[in-house]
Amino acid sequence: MFLAILRVRQRLRRGIMTGTVSADPVQAKQEGIYFISQNTTLKKCLNPDLKDGPKYIYKNKNRLLRVPQPIDSLDNSSVKSGHNNENEYGWADFQEEITSRVADFLRPYFDQVVLLLGAGASIVPKKKKDDSGSGDPTPNESYGLPMSGILTAIGTELSEHSSEFYSMSRMKQLAFSDKSPFSDQDDLESVLSQLEKAEEFISTKYSGKYTRTLKRIREIIVDKTKYDFDDQCMNHLALINFFNRKVSDGNKLSIATTNYDTLIEEAATKGSYTIFDGFTFSDTPIFDAKMFDWNFVKDVPNIKTQEVIYDKKVMNLLKIHGSLTWKKDDKVRTVRRVSKSANLDSPLLIFPSTNKYEQSYRAPYSDLFYKFRELLNRPRTLLVTVGFSFGDAHIFEMVNDALRHNDGLSMLFTNYSIDSDESSNLGKLKQLIDEGYRVAFLRAALNDDLPTYLKMDENA
Repeated sequence: MFLAILRVRQRLRRGIMTGTVSADPVQAKQEGIYFISQNTTLKKCLNPDLKDGPKYIYKNKNRLLRVPQPIDSLDNSSVKSGHNNENEYGWADFQEEITSRVADFLRPYFDQVVLLLGAGASIVPKKKKDDSGSGDPTPNESYGLPMSGILTAIGTELSEHSSEFYSMSRMKQLAFSDKSPFSDQDDLESVLSQLEKAEEFISTKYSGKYTRTLKRIREIIVDKTKYDFDDQCMNHLALINFFNRKVSDGNKLSIATTNYDTLIEEAATKGSYTIFDGFTFSDTPIFDAKMFDWNFVKDVPNIKTQEVIYDKKVMNLLKIHGSLTWKKDDKVRTVRRVSKSANLDSPLLIFPSTNKYEQSYRAPYSDLFYKFRELLNRPRTLLVTVGFSFGDAHIFEMVNDALRHNDGLSMLFTNYSIDSDESSNLGKLKQLIDEGYRVAFLRAALNDDLPTYLKMDENA
């Protein structure tokens, strides 16, 4: 019996269950593990016993239930009690189970909450999941794109302006004449890293156009992050409101993000939040890390007391890779924040390349990372990641180290995909679950189904 349970757990961790493969690529993307914690794994896969229709796998404390898509009834009491009634459990019940497990994970009392947002938090799907769980996760190109989408856009634009810039394949040939052109498997970070490292070795015959092309690549990256907050399809304000309610008095909700865009600032402003982002509250804001130490309070009216009332709508924002609204002021050796409408040609950013770890030790990034690390090491802290895949090794090390050494830190990882190789950074974090750390993984996207599982209410 023990060996059978062990085999089931191993198969669930690998995301493998016996069954046929869906011919519908959209449907196939809806399969897989949706939630993992120490005691529970919730997975949806195709029914190996039927010609069509998915199966919903509910595993809790070594009990595995496998039930197909419902026919009529949504009464799942027999399933939850441990019986395998194959006609009484479906997608709506599966979502309720996920929601319940997420609520259980978030139920403990936390003094503070830290949100870590990555590129996935800015992506809006073409079609959100419907009541059956089907949808089209392809990004709406009017908003955020994954790194792969930005890389594709770069290749397209360079090819369309070949008289002025080198194509992507030509850049590769110049940088590495003994290697083939970029393949579809190349990621933006490795591509940009290779091109930057080779720049100083390009012969003078080609260096002018090469440098011009490299500059244009960076400009395209910036251009692809210039979009506005749209509360009709984006849930950033609902996310802020939901987790701000979980922060105890005297603490501030903290949001760290690697994104250059200004969606968090725009959403928070719409919600009447005061943002401490490390910049002074002046007509020409300059960076001063001591600003994070401040809070907004007022005296208790009509009572002689040392107690104060904290403003609840106050938050920290740590843009650890820079922002579209930051510029370096060499005259006074500082960083200034300007209006988004200034449309800076060269904003202060850490671009996606392998030297971003080195750049993180420079001001103002060093101060922001120091603050991020300090927040993670506080007691009774909840870290929630949204659309961040932990491809950044230096951020992974910070989070992994904090989880292992701070007993008061819990982490809920949320992303459209929670599948991972065991050797990847994400896989290593997932192993912490088996080691007894308070970590959970939820398959959900901010601008799709995450509000459903968290039961967000923007107006609450």
